[in-house]
Amino acid sequence: MERKRRRGLSLYYKFTLAIIVIGLVPVVILSTFLANRMIEEYRKALRSNYEQAADYVAGSLETMLDTYNTASKMPYNYSYSIREGYVVKDYLYFDNLRQILSGEGYDSGEREEKRAGDMADFLEYVESVDSYISGTHFIVDNEALGRMDFHYSAYSTFFKDEERFEEAVRLEGLDKSSNQMMLVPTHATGYFSGLSAPVFTVARNYFDLRGEVGNTPYVGTLFIDVNVSRMERVFRTVNFSDKEIFYVVNDDGDCFYSSDGNAMGRNIKEELEGIRDTDRQLVLHSQKNGYGLHVMAVLDTAVAFGGIRSVQRMMYVFLAAACLVLLCGSLFFSRKLTRPIRNMMEKMSEVESGNFDIQLPVESRDEIGILSERFNQMSSALKAYINQSYVAAIKQTEAELTALKSQIYPHFLYNTLEIIRMTALENEDVRVSEMIEALSQQIHYLIGPVQDMVSLEKELDIVRKYVYLLNCRIDGKVQLMTEAPGAGRLFVPKLILQPIVENAYVHGIKPKKGVGSIMVEAAVNDREDGEKRILEITVMDNGVGMDQAALDQIQELLAGDEPGIKNEYNWQSIGMKNVHDRIRLLYGEEYGIRVTSTVGVGTMVRLLMPVTEREGQTDGKDDTGR
Repeated sequence: MERKRRRGLSLYYKFTLAIIVIGLVPVVILSTFLANRMIEEYRKALRSNYEQAADYVAGSLETMLDTYNTASKMPYNYSYSIREGYVVKDYLYFDNLRQILSGEGYDSGEREEKRAGDMADFLEYVESVDSYISGTHFIVDNEALGRMDFHYSAYSTFFKDEERFEEAVRLEGLDKSSNQMMLVPTHATGYFSGLSAPVFTVARNYFDLRGEVGNTPYVGTLFIDVNVSRMERVFRTVNFSDKEIFYVVNDDGDCFYSSDGNAMGRNIKEELEGIRDTDRQLVLHSQKNGYGLHVMAVLDTAVAFGGIRSVQRMMYVFLAAACLVLLCGSLFFSRKLTRPIRNMMEKMSEVESGNFDIQLPVESRDEIGILSERFNQMSSALKAYINQSYVAAIKQTEAELTALKSQIYPHFLYNTLEIIRMTALENEDVRVSEMIEALSQQIHYLIGPVQDMVSLEKELDIVRKYVYLLNCRIDGKVQLMTEAPGAGRLFVPKLILQPIVENAYVHGIKPKKGVGSIMVEAAVNDREDGEKRILEITVMDNGVGMDQAALDQIQELLAGDEPGIKNEYNWQSIGMKNVHDRIRLLYGEEYGIRVTSTVGVGTMVRLLMPVTEREGQTDGKDDTGR
């Protein structure tokens, strides 16, 4: 019965409207919001980073000025003075400079010359504190000593302009009562001949401390000129982008340093008051440091935000292009999707009914084409899978039949050996009958049911049968002795003793005219850590033994990856290596075979493994036979 088609908005229009309403509109809104938020977050991060950098620079400037603050206290720490024409050390350090200035200890005829020389030494000493100090000055101005000027620079031997110096350091407005270090704004050093680099000056008043507390007369002031490049060095420690202008100013607006060379050394207080945050610039301030200086940074947002604005514009361009492509694509694909999907739905109904021979036409290589191709592959795979299931069932049946047939081969061999044994008994050949029985039991042990673990008692029984067959050939020249208490309860990996006993005969007893004895002992020992007991099986022979070279060769074999020792004709010691590797694989690297030997005495092989016991699987007696 044909289904009636529901009339309504077609998939074409639904898909187009969904793209516009669900896709385009939210994308445009979200992109606009993210772009604006990105700019705002970038602005906050930029402000925070620059404020931290400015605070760091202000702190570094304070640390720098601490050095010069210490240097400015040297008038109180200068430790040499003049006494009767000799330079002597005075324990009253704070008064030594005053004695030089007052001329105490100088002859009256040489006072001026001596004082000038000692003051030059003092100023040179102060300048040597830091390589950025370009000049030092001391101005004396009190009632007792009068007015005296002393100047020194290692970079210039001629001081040319006292008036220019006083104007540069603002001597007239100097607070002579202050006992703190004072900062003089940046100025040129034109008062020294040949020097013109800008410097800032630190100054400290020197007082006569001999008087009573509160009565310390002013003596003079020490001035230290510091090259502005010292501040520039502080700014170089911060990785700025060269897209900003920095100012180092005090509360009065005096500019000590600036990336704008025109502002340095001027009072720019009014200019700075006119600089405010706008859309075009960011203004950042640091905290004021201990010397009254703070750092101000002005960023041009057009430059600072240039990179992110470019990203924003590029994002809008790509967004517009993506919206246009998305809209056109929705119109195209909605039309293209409708017909193949309808055809696919019809074919799926046929697959549901069990017809797996359905194939859809692949008309394109887009998603619909790939989906059609995968649909065809799915139909073919389902058909192949069903066929393979039938074939696999048949193969399984054949494998089971083959396994059943393979079980008859050992059974046929055992029956044949039994017929030969019975024939030997009928002919009264008991020895041959016993040899065939021993061989039959060994073959049954080797190719019988697969077992990883067997009782030690069974292993010893196989060894006895091997030695019995051996003695049948060599007239009983090999004596086997065993001592293994509880052998029925102890379980070991299958076939680990016969290869060792075989080696004992072939390499130990046989070279000794084939006469000798083999002793097999088993003992259970406790480990030192007490965690697990160890089963130690020892196989000893009184054969020819081995020298150190042969013993080293055996040890190398056990430690290596070779299956045996390769000689001119074949491999040797394969059985011993196999036993050693199986024990280590089952129980770990600490177990395995240990070999000791003495030439002319014999060889001892010890097999070490953890104890594995199974209760209720014993013959009720210990194996201590000879």
